[in-house]
Amino acid sequence: MGPSYRLSLFRRSVNIPAAGASAVSPGAVDGGDLAPLLPAILFYVQSPSLTAGQLPDGETITYTLVEGNDPAFASPTSSTVMGVQTGAGGAGAAAAIFAAPGKFQGGKYVGLKITASAGANAAGVSITLAIAQT
Repeated sequence: MGPSYRLSLFRRSVNIPAAGASAVSPGAVDGGDLAPLLPAILFYVQSPSLTAGQLPDGETITYTLVEGNDPAFASPTSSTVMGVQTGAGGAGAAAAIFAAPGKFQGGKYVGLKITASAGANAAGVSITLAIAQT
């Protein structure tokens, strides 16, 4: 039997940024630490429901899995859009779970980038990137 991992230890949080901006999770997960689990892991975020005031009709919050050689992701080696929350029907957006596998294409670190469209107003809501074993 292989090593046992507490997957809850592999969590990184980032706040949704101000309108029209992006934010990347600090202290990204070191992909080298995950090597024994590959390819049996999936990265995921659980986005909360957002009110119409936070995410008006047509405005979006985009969740992107990023990988790079430095934890600040100055030059990402890959990125994968995990999902997009869109305000609709005057009701904001429902809670959702978005997931994607890592590409592990030369990047040592894995993190979460969140981009808010110009009219989004959900700044400060915390989102956590976590992993699940498949």
